[in-house]
Amino acid sequence: MNESLTTPTDADSVSIPPFPDAVTGGSTVLVAGTMDPSTYSLGLRTLCQYGRPDDAALAVTSTESAEQTTTSYDSICDGDGPSLGLVDTQSERQYLSSLYGPTPTVFTPSTADLERVVIALSELTQTAIPSTDSRHLVVRSVTPFLEHAATDRVCNVLQRIEGVRTGDGIGYVGIQYTEHDEETVASLAKLVDGILWVTHGSADELVFEYQSARRFSGSIPARKP
Repeated sequence: MNESLTTPTDADSVSIPPFPDAVTGGSTVLVAGTMDPSTYSLGLRTLCQYGRPDDAALAVTSTESAEQTTTSYDSICDGDGPSLGLVDTQSERQYLSSLYGPTPTVFTPSTADLERVVIALSELTQTAIPSTDSRHLVVRSVTPFLEHAATDRVCNVLQRIEGVRTGDGIGYVGIQYTEHDEETVASLAKLVDGILWVTHGSADELVFEYQSARRFSGSIPARKP
């Protein structure tokens, strides 16, 4: 079981800085935290910052249900973000897709079924998500996927779905890097343009540090006590 460094109440009170200028539309970023980045909805926040209301976005939820994700997204973006479609791996006893609701959603059995995630994204792009110049892709956290599959398998899936992001859309992959070894992070870094390291600067703030993936040597930051 992954250890979360904060409770939901803590997350609401934490100060989150703006994303660095080096993170730009049309790029893909690995957001690597000492905590799971989905704790602070960092992937959803990228959609609010880089997306426009006439864009489209797809998000894969691996730590929260579609309902929780939609509630967070609506609260953060306040109606100004891209239209959102979801692949939900967390809602128990949900088997029927909802492709034509306010937030089109495809439910998958669990984070262990990576092939179903690929199929679900294809379903959404072909039937439920409007065709736009820019489409964003957010994989909120790959840490739960890596509990069930080898790194090579997860990387292969990420490569297969990278075409979901189009135009100036942002590509986002989250990971709690303290749960994985350096080889895993290095393999993921080969698939992105940059790495955004996320740490706790104090009890009530996050610190962002951007690093070009080309300059990543394979050494990950030490976890602060």
